[in-house]
Amino acid sequence: MSLQLTPAVAVGVLCFLLVWVAIGAWVNFDSHARGSDHPGFWGVLAPVSGIVLLYYLLWWRPGRARRYPPSRWERAAATVAVAGPAGLVVGSLVSPPDPISQLTVWPVAFAGCLPVAYLMVRRRFDTTGGSPMNNRL
Repeated sequence: MSLQLTPAVAVGVLCFLLVWVAIGAWVNFDSHARGSDHPGFWGVLAPVSGIVLLYYLLWWRPGRARRYPPSRWERAAATVAVAGPAGLVVGSLVSPPDPISQLTVWPVAFAGCLPVAYLMVRRRFDTTGGSPMNNRL
């Protein structure tokens, strides 16, 4: 079995790397806003280890309030971090159980999940209290 790097697989790998970096960036931004002494620690280890990411999301993060509202970069990273795994789930449901096929379907599912993730992140990070007045990204 030979593994050929076709353009579709290369795009899938690049999307995977983009999502991986976005998860680390979002965790870094979020932990810094919540007063962590070492946000880089969280930003590097969270995407590498699922256990650290779950620990951050389920235990460390809920116990600390934000010191300032999220920036555009944090919202963009959060959007990509949400759309990536969602696209992976959607892609695995509609593609054959072959990893190469999933890598070729995943970028399309990821692109389809981006608008939904954008709306979710925008609603979650809404700093206007739900008021349509001055509700900008």
